[in-house]
Amino acid sequence: MNKSLRRELVACHDCGQEISSSAASCPRCGSTEPIGPYVHSRQELRKLRVEAANDRRLVIVTLACCGLGFVYGGVMGPGGAASIWGGFAYGFVGAVIGVPAAFIINLTRHLFE
Repeated sequence: MNKSLRRELVACHDCGQEISSSAASCPRCGSTEPIGPYVHSRQELRKLRVEAANDRRLVIVTLACCGLGFVYGGVMGPGGAASIWGGFAYGFVGAVIGVPAAFIINLTRHLFE
C-alpha cells in the first residue's frame, strides 16, 4: 500500500517538497506548476512552427492583394478624391480576394515544397 502511495507523489519543481501528482498547486510554496512547465515534443514544436508560418503567409498575401488593389484603384481612378476612394474600394476587394487566396496557398503548400 505504501508503494502505491509513493508512486502518486512527485517532487515540486520549485521547492522539492513531495506533493500529489494531481495537485493544482504546491501547498508549501504555492507554485501553480508543481510538476514543472510543460515541455513540447518535437512534433508539437514542428506543428507550432507550421501554424506560425501559415499565419505569416496569410497576413502577407492579404496585405499584398490589398496594396495592389489600392494602387490599381488609385491609378485607374479619374483623379482627385475619386481616385482615393477608388483605391480604398479596390483595396477592400483585394483584401476579400487575399484571404481565400492565402487559405488556398496554405492548404496546397505541401505540393510546392
